[in-house]
Amino acid sequence: MGSGLKSKNNKSYKGLSSINYVPNEDEKKWYKYCVDNDIRISTKPTQQGMYPEEWRIEIAIGPYKRGEKTYLSPNVYIIDNVYQALYNTMKYYYDKRTR
Repeated sequence: MGSGLKSKNNKSYKGLSSINYVPNEDEKKWYKYCVDNDIRISTKPTQQGMYPEEWRIEIAIGPYKRGEKTYLSPNVYIIDNVYQALYNTMKYYYDKRTR
């Protein structure tokens, strides 16, 4: 019995783990602030499947609750700019709450 998933060997696929993005000191500060203040910001694929090509930024604020409502960015990002958008979102919340 199979799992119901169709396997396609997409050797040209570049996933998020293929990017070796190294955050600078400011980005590390924004990340730490968000973690310390229960602001969870992550990437979420726009389509289901093994090889997503586009992502949105997902935001959840406050302590984790089962079934909580998260917010999705209206913009769609590709692999080339998803990490910049992720850290820009963290910067937004850092600036909003510390200034």
